[in-house]
Amino acid sequence: MAVAVGALLVPLSTWFFAVDRTVTEPYLDEVFHVRQAQHYCQGHFDVWDPKITTPPGLYLLSYAFSRLESFQEYIGLGHLRLVPLDCSITGLRALNAVGLILLLLVVRLSYLQRASPETSAHHSLFDHSALNVALFPPLFFFSALYYTDVWSALSVLASYCFLTTAYRDKYGHWMRGTGLLALGLVSLMFRQTNIFWVTAFPAGLVLVKELDRGHEAIRNSMHRRTQGFGDSLYSIAKTSWKMAVIYDPPVRDAQINGTNTSPQHYHFAHPNQSPDYLLTIISIAACLLGIATQPKRLASLFLALAPFLLLAALFLAFILWNGSVVLGDKANHTATLHLPQMLYLWPFTAFFSWPLLLPYLLLTPVVLLTWLPLFSALECAQRFKRAPSLLPRLLLALLLLTLTSAIIHYNTLVHPFTLADNRHYIFYVFRLLLRPWYLRYAASPLYLLSAWACLQTLGTEPTDTQLFAPHPSDLERRLPVPNAQHSARLSFTLVFLATSTLQLVTAPLVEPRYFILPWVFWRLHIPLRIPVWRAGKKRNRGARWSWERWWAEYDHRLWIETAWLVAINAGTGYVFLFWGFAWPQEPGKVQRFMW
Repeated sequence: MAVAVGALLVPLSTWFFAVDRTVTEPYLDEVFHVRQAQHYCQGHFDVWDPKITTPPGLYLLSYAFSRLESFQEYIGLGHLRLVPLDCSITGLRALNAVGLILLLLVVRLSYLQRASPETSAHHSLFDHSALNVALFPPLFFFSALYYTDVWSALSVLASYCFLTTAYRDKYGHWMRGTGLLALGLVSLMFRQTNIFWVTAFPAGLVLVKELDRGHEAIRNSMHRRTQGFGDSLYSIAKTSWKMAVIYDPPVRDAQINGTNTSPQHYHFAHPNQSPDYLLTIISIAACLLGIATQPKRLASLFLALAPFLLLAALFLAFILWNGSVVLGDKANHTATLHLPQMLYLWPFTAFFSWPLLLPYLLLTPVVLLTWLPLFSALECAQRFKRAPSLLPRLLLALLLLTLTSAIIHYNTLVHPFTLADNRHYIFYVFRLLLRPWYLRYAASPLYLLSAWACLQTLGTEPTDTQLFAPHPSDLERRLPVPNAQHSARLSFTLVFLATSTLQLVTAPLVEPRYFILPWVFWRLHIPLRIPVWRAGKKRNRGARWSWERWWAEYDHRLWIETAWLVAINAGTGYVFLFWGFAWPQEPGKVQRFMW
């Protein structure tokens, strides 16, 4: 842990002090945030800037830290202060730098909570991965500016960590519900869109856990497509309804078109089987209908979901009282249906995380060769021995491309802010996409291929899947979340996709900051390569440890990812600090490029 914090402090302190020396006045939205925080620090809690759209969580936190500094000086320990905690612009920005360090620690804690007992000893791997999350450019960039993003993400992750801990350690209903409700309310004080990650996301995970109560042997029979248990859509629905078992295979063994050719699983499944993602949805629905006639289980489910339902009800009451989701500037921040947001998410993720997607990016030419001959499907059927599996893929590709093009054509929204401010990188992305007109449609394959690569990466297992398989009793008390070693399951992937959709498609404005939480939750649950030899050392105490073997078995994707993220941060930081320009209408005032 100390190594990870130290590794973060080097670029963080460099970036913070560079911004503090160069940008001495509040920049862009900092003007509103800094002014509002300073009102709070002076005790003027009745003053509110109508241009601010988010709740006052960050300003209240700044006020609390400023009181802490006064207390520290009062007891004679002012000389021990490492960073200013006052309400000057430097002190307010320093609060976000502290928040980024805390975020690294919370991410590391999340890994340790989800890991199996054998793999939890690999602190160095989890530390490295947590460091990379903290280096995520849209987060790292705003760690030196007074914006809400760092503490907003930190509050959501803290709620998620409490959720996994509560189920792992079997907290009582009252303690678990009170903690989740309190942490959810705190998170909503930083940003309203966090509602989906503190209600819908955990509620979906808890729902799957409460519904899936059947015997492990029945579950294995469903996954093996045993006759009468999982050989058809009807048998899966019937088994789920009667025996309370969810059809929930790993992502690595699932196919969206139902034609699985993986040598690891379903090798004897019928080529015309139903799509695995659809089967999981139907299975969950059947289990939910199955408990409708069981009052005790229904009451237990309601009790487990109570904190999320109450939190959602309180948020709805706030909207009715306020008349809108946002507090100020309501005219420019009206919720609307914006489906292309889910298309933009995947190239965004692939850009920052290509080292983790590398195996699938290398397969992209193969995928393209499979998708391109749509016009000659019959000819392909004659040439290829695996024609039954090729045809559904071609038809699915055609369907997805058509659907994507229709979404782009009918629902592409360009907010006035997007093309009115050339200080943001998204301005140049949209200017490229909109001119000429056909480029927006030409990007459709990019959206689909990057989505495919990102979802498949959730199923990548670079470690022997049998070596550290969790004990069945351990699975019973945990939520259905990946443990940073094994493939994510379809239920988790569906909950993640549903939550990301709820957050993104209601926002008319496209901003990289809106994609922070979807990226963080996707990144947190990618399986890592656990060094097998070091774990084996615990069983064989006579074995000699060596740096060479440790290095050979380390997940080297993390090193490439670190270098890439540092390079992006260095580049965008340099541009922000030294590539300033001036607008004709505001001569003498430096404008800076930023996310």
